[in-house]
Amino acid sequence: MAYDGRGLKFGSVAEQYDRFRPSPPPEAASIFADLHGVELLEVAAGTGLWTRFLLQLGASVTIVEPDDEMRAVLERRSPGVRALSGTAEMLPVADSSFDAVVVSSAWHWFEQPRATREMARVLGDNGKLYVLWNGFSRDVAWLERLTELRENPNDVNARARGWKATFLDDGEFVDAREIELHWVWPRTADQLISVFGTYSGALVKSDEDRLAMQEELRRRVEGIAVGSVVDVPMTLRGTVATRSVR
Repeated sequence: MAYDGRGLKFGSVAEQYDRFRPSPPPEAASIFADLHGVELLEVAAGTGLWTRFLLQLGASVTIVEPDDEMRAVLERRSPGVRALSGTAEMLPVADSSFDAVVVSSAWHWFEQPRATREMARVLGDNGKLYVLWNGFSRDVAWLERLTELRENPNDVNARARGWKATFLDDGEFVDAREIELHWVWPRTADQLISVFGTYSGALVKSDEDRLAMQEELRRRVEGIAVGSVVDVPMTLRGTVATRSVR
């Protein structure tokens, strides 16, 4: 995982992250086959927003999360989950020990090709890898102008969001396909300001710049809200691939 000053700052807002970041929409269940009896590894699981969803779908979930504070929230919310400290590039689990691996909104932090090879290692033959991104839709002009507020265009450590995975050409994964699911997330101005404060671009801002971002965000959101609520267009998208037979 990239330790560039941004990738491990989320723990400082772990509780806020868990409360205000978007959980998967119910429609996300259509991405997965029946997960009952499936041994599933979630990598960079954060505070467990996806963990709880995958448990509801019947999976037996093990998580790997490098941030102690994020993992502590997950363990409190999902005490029955096997929770491990580790990174995508060095997963602390055995070869061929899982039927599925899930990564959500974290792929862009991983060092490649090491992380992809690790996931191939821990997946059994014909196991599934889900590389997902659940966030603001990128093809809505007014929303794109909002998301620009949380970034500094001069930040050399900024990373493109990892919503698509490019796999190695060594045959470890086959049958890769792209998925995309659109949904709507009603938010108040306070809720949007709170969620913006959990993104890495906001976390590395100075207190003064963060306050300016919040004030401008409130001004814009209150200008478009209907009855104090904005229906935020969201997209869940990513790549699903199959571990080839060894």
